[in-house]
This record gives sequence, structure tokens and C-alpha cells, in this order.
Amino acid sequence: MPSRGLTKAFRAGPAKFLSRREDATAIVLTNPAWLLVLGFPARRGGREARPLVDVRLEPGIDFEPTHLIYHITVRNPGHETIRDVLITPRVAHGPFRIEEPPRGIPVLEPQSFGTASFKVKPNGEPAEIELAGDVRYRVGAAKATIEAVVAPMRLDLRPPVTRPVYLTPTALRERASKSFSIQDTLPLGGDAGFWFPRIASALEAEGLEKVEEKVQTTDRAFTGQASLHGLDLRGNSYAVRIVASRKETSTLRLLVFVQAEESLFGFFWRVRKAVQGALRENVTTHRAP
Repeated sequence: MPSRGLTKAFRAGPAKFLSRREDATAIVLTNPAWLLVLGFPARRGGREARPLVDVRLEPGIDFEPTHLIYHITVRNPGHETIRDVLITPRVAHGPFRIEEPPRGIPVLEPQSFGTASFKVKPNGEPAEIELAGDVRYRVGAAKATIEAVVAPMRLDLRPPVTRPVYLTPTALRERASKSFSIQDTLPLGGDAGFWFPRIASALEAEGLEKVEEKVQTTDRAFTGQASLHGLDLRGNSYAVRIVASRKETSTLRLLVFVQAEESLFGFFWRVRKAVQGALRENVTTHRAP
């Protein structure tokens, strides 16, 4: 195997909790505070993942604000050393890309494992995605290379369509505490007091109902907070909380909550797009001092 393919080594260590993990038969949420979800990997034309005796392959997904993290864990449950592991991910379907090179694990001792992680970036609006991969390795002192196929993972990341539905602030907080969430902080060019009502209005236009709004202002500082809520066609809840603040500089803290895990990335993308649209639309009328 060419040494140039071994771009990075991963040593066995403590297991990492993933947002979503999948083995050959089931998808399991590993955080005990989350709901248990069971399913089966997608099957498409081409090579199928064959049963493996000498290694176990476990794909998983983490959701970040602007991209996904695709993990492929290779476990060595046997009694022989696994060598020259090369993990190559691929986007089998969907408008996404992986720009990082394959990852290598030089040695996997018996009863150990290694994980390779790759950024998956959208090419525009999120849609359905299928992630897969190939793993090449040698067993013991054998010179022959074995190639295995990682079981595909298919997710529907399309941004959901919501309608505005009011909840009391207490009910919204309780529902958010049981939801999946993601957050990001964005700089605001200029006064947060100017941007806050415009951003809130842009989010209302996305099919969300304003639940509560609080504003605190002094000569030197401003803080505006708003919470919004909506439901999709299946009755799943979606909520957004924004906090625009100004002290020395102005920033926007953006928090998104969803009940359906697979909707998290697409909904956050849609919310962020609405915020960025509001900033672009009003930038000509308000400039940073």
C-alpha cells in the first residue's frame, strides 16, 4: 500500500459519543438523554457490505452549524493485529462534498479501535444525503489487502416547512429542554439595537410565531431576546431563540431547537439563511460607525 495514503494515524482511546451511530443492523443514539431511534442502513446498487470476521465498521454522524462530521470507526474484535488500515469516505448521493483525503491507521492491536473523521459540506441547500466508504487493511503478517464496504447511512436533511404556532413561554422552554439543539454566534456590523427587530421579523416570515420578546437598553449596552416557534406538517416542533447584544461590539447568538434529529441541520441552515438575508437587505441603510 502506498505510504502517501496514510495521511493521519488514529490511536485507540476512549469511545466518543456521536450524535448518531450505525452498525450493520441498527442506528442507536448513544446519549441517554436522547430518544432511542432504530432503523436500517440504506441499500443501493453496487457493492454490498459483507459480513466481516476480523474487523467491525461503525459509521456515525455529528451535526455542526455549517457542516456534518462523518465518522468511520474500525474495531478489531479478534486476536490478530490489523495493519495498514486506509479509510476512504464518499458521498454516494446528495449535494454534499468531502474535501479531506483518506485517513490511515498504521496498526490496530487486538480489542482496540480507531476512528477517522471527515467534514461533509453542503453544495447549497441541504437535501437527501447518503454517505458510505471503503476500508482497506491487512490481517497479521499477510501481504494480501482486504477491502470492505462501510454500510451506507442515508439522511433527509431538507429544510422543513413550518407554520407559526403559539406556545406559552413556559411550554416552549419545556419542549426545548427535550429537543435536539445547535447554536452559533454571528458578528453584527453596527448597532444590535438596529438589527434585532429586523432579524426577528425575518424569522417570523419563515413560518414561526413570536412567543416572547425582551429588550434591555442603556446608554452603553443593548440586549434583545426573542423566541419563536412553529410546527411542520407532521406536528414536530421547531424553535429559535435569538440574543442580540451590544457592549463594545455587537453580536447575535442564534439557538435552534428541533424534535426530529434529522431536521436539525436543514432547519438551522434555513434560519441562518434568513438571518443573513436580513443583514444583506438592510446593510445599505445601516453601516457600522
